[in-house]
Amino acid sequence: MTSLLQRKVTICMIFLGLSLLGYISYNRLAVELLPNAELPMLFVQVASASATTPEYLEQQGVIPVEGAIGSLEGIEEIDSRISENQAFIQVSFKQGVPFKYVFLKLQQKIDAVKAQLPEGLFVNVSKIDIQQLTNQFLELQIRGSGGTDRLRTITEQKIRPAFENLSGIASINVFGGRQKNLEILLDKAASEPHNITPQTVRSKLTQNSGSRTLAGYLYEGKRRYYIRTASEYSEINEIENIVVAPGPILLGDVAEISFGVDEGTTISRVNGKDAIAMTATKASQANIIDLSHSCQELILKLNEELRPMDVQIVIQQNRADEMEENIDQIINLSLIGGLLAVLVLWIFLKDLRLISIIAVSIPVSVLAAFNWFYAGNISINSLTLIGMALAVGMLLDNSIVVLENIYRFISEGRSTSEAVSKGVLGVAKAILAATLTTATVFLPFIFFGNYLLNLIGKNIGVSIISTLLMSLLVALFLIPVLAAIVLGKKPSKRKSVFNLSKVKTRTERIYMVLLKSSLRNPARTIIGGLLLFFVTAFAVLALSINTLEEVETQQIDVFVTMTKGSTLENTDKVVEEVESKLADIEEKEDVSSRIQMEDAVVSIQLKEDYRDINDRSFNQIKEEVEE
Repeated sequence: MTSLLQRKVTICMIFLGLSLLGYISYNRLAVELLPNAELPMLFVQVASASATTPEYLEQQGVIPVEGAIGSLEGIEEIDSRISENQAFIQVSFKQGVPFKYVFLKLQQKIDAVKAQLPEGLFVNVSKIDIQQLTNQFLELQIRGSGGTDRLRTITEQKIRPAFENLSGIASINVFGGRQKNLEILLDKAASEPHNITPQTVRSKLTQNSGSRTLAGYLYEGKRRYYIRTASEYSEINEIENIVVAPGPILLGDVAEISFGVDEGTTISRVNGKDAIAMTATKASQANIIDLSHSCQELILKLNEELRPMDVQIVIQQNRADEMEENIDQIINLSLIGGLLAVLVLWIFLKDLRLISIIAVSIPVSVLAAFNWFYAGNISINSLTLIGMALAVGMLLDNSIVVLENIYRFISEGRSTSEAVSKGVLGVAKAILAATLTTATVFLPFIFFGNYLLNLIGKNIGVSIISTLLMSLLVALFLIPVLAAIVLGKKPSKRKSVFNLSKVKTRTERIYMVLLKSSLRNPARTIIGGLLLFFVTAFAVLALSINTLEEVETQQIDVFVTMTKGSTLENTDKVVEEVESKLADIEEKEDVSSRIQMEDAVVSIQLKEDYRDINDRSFNQIKEEVEE
């Protein structure tokens, strides 16, 4: 320890470097609401365009596909379920399999098997992409006049391209309005001699649009990525030139092909104006918070441009806001923990110089822990934030114990070097054992066999273990060095409050009386503790918590159900009448309607301060809506 004190600058620079590297790692970490929970399983669907028997589908489709699947490595189980017209094959893989590449390999093997299957059988490979669901972070609503078709046209021409040009946006989906479709009308006289049916055309379209080609490999360090290309139709002449029969007979020779629009099946309206929806999905490595800020700036700019067209973009949901709130909570917890630590130290030590040292352990431990995050490929998400919130309350313990012990030796008149050396060595084994004991509690979750538990344990466990281990290093190396710097070579002698034998406060006197009474009557104390435990347990079991209370929200939904066979226009007329009756509610922010042929939902979104408008509660407003 003496040699450690002779290298104060080196120790301080090491921890300063770890903190700076941690800050850089934090900025490079992915920020997401939930961690990527890509389940290690794939699903293969084998379907028939015409009615078949399960036996035929098994022999002609499932068995060849299972043979191709069985050639993959790392398969744990293949489960097939077959019905009359389709079969589902679930392929489960062992833990540790490079799942990102398995999907591409399986798709490549399925493409090779397709050529051997009878005509009319279709094979599709899919996976549960939970990351894609969590990456969908922004839900927008485009409101305006002129009908949903006009709004969709404006969205496709102006809004969608603007969002797609943002760095970090993976995809944009638009819902509402009538979508363009492809209409293929077969000429019966021209197609029948060649046995060309709608099923034949559908099969040829699927085969051509779904073709994937391995274009090569991309190497990054020791990793190898598969590069595949997929073809898509962009012009009508590409579809017209598809060969549908020997000859060759082209699709354009036996059919009339044109673009059209779907018939409208739904109507969306907000505050009397038409509305459509749009969702944005971020790329895997994009920072969701920075991307959210860029999207909000773009929305403000687009709203200025679209105002003359009577079109407005409104944010319905932004998951990045939840992440910002979580991060702010972590910062607040750290600040509160630091202030409480300062308060506790002041009560016992009454030395502002030593108390200032404790403030260093919090940012250094937290920032240095992000290096472990970066090394373990852990993102900033709700689980890791929960882990750090728990660890922040524990990381101060080691530093407090070391500081208290150093202070005790200083109060006895020891020199700085002697007090620091004996103070650290006296508690080193104790804090090492306490920290490792706490860390090992979470260690098994990282290596747990179940995939979901391993996912949860890895995110929470790494955050807690890394923060605690860094707090241990800070307490054993940085805190003693800082204490030696603050105290100087000849610290002033102060009488330690821990050496006082006379009890001064009433709280201490009451505690001493209870402690001595418990020591004199150990049997009575143990029996009383057990009795208190059983009484508490019985009270908890007997307590009824089944009382149902309506949860107050800021949204009231009105469901409209029409008679069977009602048209979209008739349902819309009923919804318009409902909307007119809700116009007098002053607390409403928005009235949104989602109308289908036989049912509709009218949602009343209340203002943030709706209670202050007419001094009415949620239930009172709901009663007025029901009336």
